[in-house]
Amino acid sequence: MSARLELQSALEAEIRAKQIVQEELRRVKAANINLESKIKDLEESIREMEEHVDTLKKEMEESRSRSDKGLKLPDFQDSIFDYFNTSPLAPDLTFRHTDVDATQQKSETTPSSHSTSSKHEDGKVAMVPATPPPTSQSTSLTSPKPRAHQLSIKMFSSPTQCTHCTSLMVGLTRQGYACEVCSFICHVSCKDHAPCVCPIPPEQAKRPQGIDVQRGIGTAYKGYVRIPKPSGVKKGWQRVFAMISDCKLFLYDVPEGKSTQPGVAASLVLDLRDEAFSVSSVLVSDVIHATTKDVPCIFKITSSQLISALSPVSLLVLAESEAEKRKWVRILEGLQSILTKNLLKSRQVHVLHEAYDASLPIIKSTLSAAILDRERIALGTEDGLFVVEVTRDVIVRASDSKKTCQIDLIPKEKVIALLCGRNRHVHLIPWEALEGAESTFDVKMTETKGCQALTTGLLRPGGPACLIAAVKRQVQCYEITRSKPNYKKLWEVQAPGTVQWLGIVRERLCLGYPSGFALLALQGETSPVSLVSPGDPSLAFLAQQTLSALHAVEVGSTELLLCFSQLGIYVDLQGKRSRTQELMWPSTPVAISSNASHLTVYSEYGIDVFDIHTTDWVQTTSLCKIRPLNVEGTLNLLSSEPSRLIYFSNSSSEGELTIPDKTDHSRKLMVRTRSKRKFLFKVPEEERLQQRREMLRDPELRSKMISNPTNFNHVAHMGPGDGMQVLMDLPLSVMPSSQDDSGKDRPRPLSSISRQQRSKTHITRTASGTCL
Repeated sequence: MSARLELQSALEAEIRAKQIVQEELRRVKAANINLESKIKDLEESIREMEEHVDTLKKEMEESRSRSDKGLKLPDFQDSIFDYFNTSPLAPDLTFRHTDVDATQQKSETTPSSHSTSSKHEDGKVAMVPATPPPTSQSTSLTSPKPRAHQLSIKMFSSPTQCTHCTSLMVGLTRQGYACEVCSFICHVSCKDHAPCVCPIPPEQAKRPQGIDVQRGIGTAYKGYVRIPKPSGVKKGWQRVFAMISDCKLFLYDVPEGKSTQPGVAASLVLDLRDEAFSVSSVLVSDVIHATTKDVPCIFKITSSQLISALSPVSLLVLAESEAEKRKWVRILEGLQSILTKNLLKSRQVHVLHEAYDASLPIIKSTLSAAILDRERIALGTEDGLFVVEVTRDVIVRASDSKKTCQIDLIPKEKVIALLCGRNRHVHLIPWEALEGAESTFDVKMTETKGCQALTTGLLRPGGPACLIAAVKRQVQCYEITRSKPNYKKLWEVQAPGTVQWLGIVRERLCLGYPSGFALLALQGETSPVSLVSPGDPSLAFLAQQTLSALHAVEVGSTELLLCFSQLGIYVDLQGKRSRTQELMWPSTPVAISSNASHLTVYSEYGIDVFDIHTTDWVQTTSLCKIRPLNVEGTLNLLSSEPSRLIYFSNSSSEGELTIPDKTDHSRKLMVRTRSKRKFLFKVPEEERLQQRREMLRDPELRSKMISNPTNFNHVAHMGPGDGMQVLMDLPLSVMPSSQDDSGKDRPRPLSSISRQQRSKTHITRTASGTCL
């Protein structure tokens, strides 16, 4: 019977092995087809590139033959030839150097390669409001007299390019300058470098798109494409406007209906400098729900920034035609190779980790969080406050307060402040509750009903702890103590508007309200100092529109960055503008957090990270429906299926939390212990036994459970003896000489023990025979 079972198990194992080989063969065939498709595309690209190079060479020879007319190729065209002679890049890309001086360009007719590069814009909707450029007249009497631009800050309602650098003007409002007379548009940072002549010279009125290969700025391509609807390709495709600008791919939703103009809030941004970024054609098996005629027009983009449940995914893109698809693929591949050659790599400020096992049921209802130490985190949920020991899988129910929206730790007084309940009261509980001990007090601060914002700090360096709560326009300050009633009200002031944000900035209280921020001494002795000075005319626009106050952060010793719902503004300590440059959000922010050097902006499509000192946009990650759980933004909730607790590690939080090992398909459950407030998060005994039974049924898993032999010193049978078998072991390794003297303490071989037992048995039998 056992032999039959072994044969059956062997047969099943052989069948599985054959299935694995067939699956591997299927994958190899699919990869081969994909490779052949790429080779075909590359051959087509090389052929078109060679034709394009021949055309450019002919045009270059013709331009040289007309040298008596003073015709000169712009320097960005020279870079085209440099790159085509050194690397096989896409013929659709144009390039330029950083030393372009528009004022030195000739006013004669633009060379024909301008029209070559501008051909790629045929059929595209121009996003820049353009007016017909003035034509060059034959006599100087009829030509308009040059004058300076009449520039003013404007808000654009659709994606717009800068006339000077051709880059996208990112932002939701006040994106840049526009001339009241001509069609000149530019960034705030480009204003001082742009040509001052108005109207724009004919050869500069419509500059071709191009990429600055040294800094990676400029627009390479733009057009309309389609991406799958949120529910998948099976439900259809939605139209979006795509633009490759400043080493990033921007996607803007196009509303359905009569309007074909996209809005200024990006629906997705991908950084081409990501090392994992790639673009390729698709197979029929990749898009099984797409129609047959659409498959040749589809390509996919893979990036580490496209994350679903912390795993990279691909974005499918449907172009308007197969030729258009090849153009998008060639441009993206060519641009990425340029960025790699020029060592333009993305900066990764936040590294994403999953802080704990996603199968923990309380994560789904988490509203707030705090890091207690390297191995413990506090989670405020709909059902109360829990402490999770991430390395020991121990869960402690610290408080029964419902809807814990915010957790503030006050270690100086060994007190925890919770903003919780349906009416949003502030509660104070003892530090011992985090260990699972019964709370000696739970103080409800009755005057904080309807609290909208909460922060804690010190009244003065080395002084007592304080708690500041905002209820509508009222700001209340309390001193926190260990003795009952654990708090004492110090002062109360009225803010200029409904308080939307509270924080401690430069040892003073900073409060944010619609279209403004103010500083207030924690002692409450002085009146608030407005950080939006009414005497600064450049900030007058804030009083004309209502912008939500989201965050404020120190920048050095003399500056503050005020973050509103549509932009960020730099001011000094007197509330006057300190920089002309404003911080522009690519999409509408839902929350903002910061550390000493970077600002993290949360939006519907993910997070964007900015350097607060240089205003550089340094990182973007596509994580839909993610929101911060603490003020620092180190703990976040990703509303996926299942919900996940995400930890952002960076230079300021490195080593702050130990990341435990996790499994994708955990069967752990919260098991109650003898203490009613402590739980163990583990696999129940019944489930563990069931898993073991399942493993024993599978021959492959069962063979993995039995380890291979490691000690070959085994006992051998030497044949029958006098009434019993004689056992003898194989020779053991020679012991060191230092152990020879301890022969009496050394364990005896099994064979010697067996021989002694055999001799004793033989003597006994002989004696008994004599007696008989």
